[in-house]
Amino acid sequence: MSVAREVAERLGPLLLGGLIALGLSGIVSMQAFIYFRTFKNDYARIRGAVGVVWILDLVHAALVCATDWQYLIDNWGNDQVLDHIPLACALTILVTAMVTFVVQCFFVRRVFVLSKKNWVVSSPMFLFAFLRLVSATATTALMIKSETFSNFRASYTWVFTLGLITSVVVDVLVTFFLCHYLRASRTGFSSMDFVIDTIMLYTINNGSLTCASTIVSLICWLVMPQNLVYLGFHFAISKLYANSFLATLNTRDTLRERSHGSSNQGHALPVIFPSRMGGTNRFTMNNDVNPLDTTATNLQINVEKTVQRNIEGDISDLEQRSEIDIQSPASSAKVL
Repeated sequence: MSVAREVAERLGPLLLGGLIALGLSGIVSMQAFIYFRTFKNDYARIRGAVGVVWILDLVHAALVCATDWQYLIDNWGNDQVLDHIPLACALTILVTAMVTFVVQCFFVRRVFVLSKKNWVVSSPMFLFAFLRLVSATATTALMIKSETFSNFRASYTWVFTLGLITSVVVDVLVTFFLCHYLRASRTGFSSMDFVIDTIMLYTINNGSLTCASTIVSLICWLVMPQNLVYLGFHFAISKLYANSFLATLNTRDTLRERSHGSSNQGHALPVIFPSRMGGTNRFTMNNDVNPLDTTATNLQINVEKTVQRNIEGDISDLEQRSEIDIQSPASSAKVL
């Protein structure tokens, strides 16, 4: 293989991956700015998580720039540097894992809430996410120790592979269980089901995007570890996780508006007029009042529908209530 071709195969993916990562980093910063401007009264833990992810993303972008600078500027024309692992390059692995861990813990918590605090379902996902962080930390330390890619591949291939595999497992499990519990939360009312279906679509899109990027990086690492294509894809992984996290938070207002808009479009709620109902029926009444009294000259029906949603975006408590007030000059009744 010629030197020019080797340079192209090793440094080309780093340059392209770095440019893509910087573009995605700009989107992350925009999303973070929108979040802090829009959700000023959000929970402190969520605002803190957003701040941590944003800072880590900026650090990652700086490390990517430093890596490309060392390869393409400082050591231009030095063929010996192609196998060398710069410190900044090794640190990108750790920062990516830190961003991934924060985001995956956020989504695991959503599964925990939706599953009504089912530790059997949530605990394995958290353990896999933590194992991913430990594996990436070990990968960074071993890369610094090995100093060259050839030495690292010769002895520690499995460490980097384990980190990518556990990341894929967490993404698949989180996406599956979120969709499962969201589907189980369907109420039968079109307005609420519309919101749930939209959240499910966002969940599938976010999970599939981060999972696909990790799988591509894993395949490139296993199939052609001699070049740095896998590292170019790996540069973009943390950006995709950060964007999926921030997009999930920033779309809450949009979903709330769609829910309110959908509830005002004339979707009829079931209305049952007075009669003796069983104790299990949703609509009960006072038998002492007949709202169909023939002496009534004015009949007014007010239908009120409310939807309660958690500020964090967790659809943990979906409640639908219909209240019918029937009033007339001669009598009045409330049917729940």
